[in-house]
Amino acid sequence: MIRYFIFFCVLLISSLSVKSAPVKIVCSTDNPKGSIHVVALEKFGELIAKYSNGRLIAEIHFRGNEEFPAIMGEEVNMNMMMTSHSGVHNRVHVTAIASGNASIKASILEFLMLPYIFEDKKSAMKLFRSKFMMEEINEVLARKHNIRAIGWLIGGFRHMTNSKKPVQRLEDIQGLVIRTPRNRLMRDTYMTLGAEVIPLNWELTFEALKKGEIDGQENPYSVIADSKFWDANQKYVTNNGPFLWVGPILMNEEFYQSLPDDLKNVVRKSGREAAEYEWEWENKKNNEFKAILLNNNMKILDLEDKQRWVDATKPLWEKHYKFIGYGDEAKGKKIVENVLIITNQ
Repeated sequence: MIRYFIFFCVLLISSLSVKSAPVKIVCSTDNPKGSIHVVALEKFGELIAKYSNGRLIAEIHFRGNEEFPAIMGEEVNMNMMMTSHSGVHNRVHVTAIASGNASIKASILEFLMLPYIFEDKKSAMKLFRSKFMMEEINEVLARKHNIRAIGWLIGGFRHMTNSKKPVQRLEDIQGLVIRTPRNRLMRDTYMTLGAEVIPLNWELTFEALKKGEIDGQENPYSVIADSKFWDANQKYVTNNGPFLWVGPILMNEEFYQSLPDDLKNVVRKSGREAAEYEWEWENKKNNEFKAILLNNNMKILDLEDKQRWVDATKPLWEKHYKFIGYGDEAKGKKIVENVLIITNQ
């Protein structure tokens, strides 16, 4: 009888051990430790382990991580996220990516890159806490692209840097060769402002700046500092800010749907909280990033005629409604109208 009892206990312990094996979530970004992307993913990993009592764990890949190095660049990560994960192990389940890169594949997200759509960071926070973003936009992302946003990151406004000259008026940008992501709206914005534009993948940007193949690029203070662009001949920063750096924490939809309901709740809760943690972190760090640029002899300049920049780029909104609406201009316009209602409340 005792032997049967012992045998039963061994079976029970074995069964519990199998059931408690954690689910590994592979997260990847082509950005270094201390970046917005890694700060958010590390917090996400901490929270899923906490809220799931260890049933979920994160393996976080990033640039400079010797144990778990970055898994290619943002566009490759995006492609991997959108593909089917059936029968495939150790694929990327989660990535943090700039919206300008995400919208290359998921064009509905193009509205986030409309020049000067965000007046300030508070308007972005209203949007990213809304049911519209977390449910309606996610329904489209899941159905069309096999991904969902579990949180939204907010960085600083994207400002232009260059190696050639101070830029404070619209005329000053003429003749500069500026890198943008391979995003049609970001490209068109700088072309409309008068620059020559070369769309270029992020991982190629530093060397192109260093070699003088391009004169400048645009990013928040945090990214300029993380990338040490002063070592790539960048001397001037112009606070033109047509775009607020925002980006989703994306999860593969097929993987998400494979989780039991309680772990889906953990993922959603952790994604939202990791994003809000990053918002506070970035607000505190922004002045530090600015000081880093100044300490490395970069000159930071304000626009003298900002309204001219806003007016010059506003016609691009109407031209891009059809991309936001997947070919349906009316749908694209409606999405933008909904965004403006939420952000102006």
